[in-house]
Amino acid sequence: MKSNAIIGILAIVVLMYTGCAPTEVPDLPEQAPPVYETAEEEPKADGLQDDIAAGYLILVNKSNGLDSNYKPDDLTDILYYAADRGAEGRFMRATAADAFHSLVEEAKGQGVEIVMTTAYRSYGFQSTLYNNYVSRDGQAAADRYSARPGFSEHQTGLAVDVSAASVGYKLTREFADTTEGKWLAENAHLYGFIIRYPQGREEQTGYLYEPWHLRYIGSTAANYIYENEIILEEYLEIIGLED
Repeated sequence: MKSNAIIGILAIVVLMYTGCAPTEVPDLPEQAPPVYETAEEEPKADGLQDDIAAGYLILVNKSNGLDSNYKPDDLTDILYYAADRGAEGRFMRATAADAFHSLVEEAKGQGVEIVMTTAYRSYGFQSTLYNNYVSRDGQAAADRYSARPGFSEHQTGLAVDVSAASVGYKLTREFADTTEGKWLAENAHLYGFIIRYPQGREEQTGYLYEPWHLRYIGSTAANYIYENEIILEEYLEIIGLED
């Protein structure tokens, strides 16, 4: 009898609390996006691991080269280019090409014209270009602005040189002072690009300032590099991809 009384009391308590339960689950507050204070934390964030796996952060510089036969298997046409340049350079890797098209179209919507002059370059093309520069200016001078064959970012399909009518579609440092050059410097990172060879960093990058040379690395890396005013080599060292 005593046990039956206890069971009856418990049943009443359960019914009381069940009757008071809300009929709908309240909305939970949205969680704020995570804040990453250091680049070391970013491999866990925002698709950076995917960008790394896809090869978008590949390092090509004076010390890190590519095989002479290296050619990306996802090269696709660039839609916006200077008409007086060779058609053989109008390609980028597919994701980089899409990002570049978005960049150009957004700029155009704001009254700013930006076009490609050259993007993908094969080992052979770079060899011819470099040798011509050496013949004209000497190797020491050429090495400050042109990559040896096999050591050019253009061979990755992730680099693109750009220009505008305001400078006659030339590759000139005067581009940095144009409306187009300023827009690019302020917005390229939003599309996953960086100014690969910034002013004052020749000693670290190995190349003179090139405000026209964009390198696609994905938005996570590009935003961090832009916000912290560093170069790709420094970023890769921070996240542990470069010794």
